[in-house]
Amino acid sequence: MATEKLYWKDAFATEVDARVVAVADWKGTPSVVLDRTVFYPEGGGQLADRGALVVGDASVPVVDVQVDDEGRIHHVLAAPWAHGETTVRGAIEVARRRDFMSQHTGQHLLSAALAVVCKGETVSSRLGAESSTIDLDLVTLDPRALADAEALVNERVLADLDVVVTFPTSDELRALPLRRAPKVSEGIRVVTVAGLDCSPCGGTHCARTGQVGWVHATGIERYKGGTRVTFLAGARAHADATRKEAVLRDLARELTCGVLDVGAAVGKLRSDLRSKTDAFAATRGELLRLVAERVHRERPPGAGPTRIVLHREQEDLGGLRSLAAALAARPDVIAFVGARDPEKGDLLVVVERGSGVTEFDCGKWFKERLARGARGGGRPERAEGRLPPSMSLEEET
Repeated sequence: MATEKLYWKDAFATEVDARVVAVADWKGTPSVVLDRTVFYPEGGGQLADRGALVVGDASVPVVDVQVDDEGRIHHVLAAPWAHGETTVRGAIEVARRRDFMSQHTGQHLLSAALAVVCKGETVSSRLGAESSTIDLDLVTLDPRALADAEALVNERVLADLDVVVTFPTSDELRALPLRRAPKVSEGIRVVTVAGLDCSPCGGTHCARTGQVGWVHATGIERYKGGTRVTFLAGARAHADATRKEAVLRDLARELTCGVLDVGAAVGKLRSDLRSKTDAFAATRGELLRLVAERVHRERPPGAGPTRIVLHREQEDLGGLRSLAAALAARPDVIAFVGARDPEKGDLLVVVERGSGVTEFDCGKWFKERLARGARGGGRPERAEGRLPPSMSLEEET
């Protein structure tokens, strides 16, 4: 026997007196089936309700709700059911239900607005525990168009329009401007917001758009050849805005500016940093050139290639590359330049040969050490990578 779905009649109902008609299990976890329920089972992109079933003084948590192929709704329990087929009082977590009502109605509004403004059809949607997503059949989505769709949604939210639920006949259904085709052929339930959306849906919804609260899109990304939009509605959108405003206020305090001036202040900091970084790079480049000149004086050319092994303290990979290039500017040099990684203990190494050295292969030098834990490689003229802490650059050269 299919369970009577009271949440279809009244999404604001949070308690029910019902009878246990079957003690069962859902995929190995204890469950009970009631003759009627206010618990929404997972489906249509919406997560299940949670709550408890109360018998006398006993309260058994309902941790999940699922529907089987026979239409029976399984109230999945945290512990085995020991009360038989009896009358129970079921109560859902009200905050969770109201949250999902807001997210689901918000999803309908945003999907409809995206269809109108962006000509993007919703392929699927998912109402997550923290954020929700809409997948569109669009390869790209202009953020400005998404902002326009969001504005349309919130305009309709402020208008506080009726959210109407109906079970139309076949003839009535054919006359409706459905945004998408129904997935079932019988007992089709349609949720309508006048002037914006008309969709078949079995989920729980607000009674008026004003109950949805603010709807805000927080992200766009490519997903399976289409576009995924992440959004928040109601209390989630408010909490997100509050957290972000707190961060902005902290930044404004640190930067000694107004909240709306943070962008300009950060831009100035970036410009100043870029100037200082360029000046530092020029100074370091000059320093490394002088280091190379000193090393060249200490190691004058000989009969064959001159191998120069040089360790640097607290040098990054960019500095090692620059120094190796400066050393290998002399044609007879094979330069081995290394610096210890302070976190991992590995030795960062850059190997580069001068233009007059042809018999030495820098890439092959790394390849010969891979079996002993080295990582890296490159071309015959130049290579870079890491030697493990157990290896010494002097011993390897």
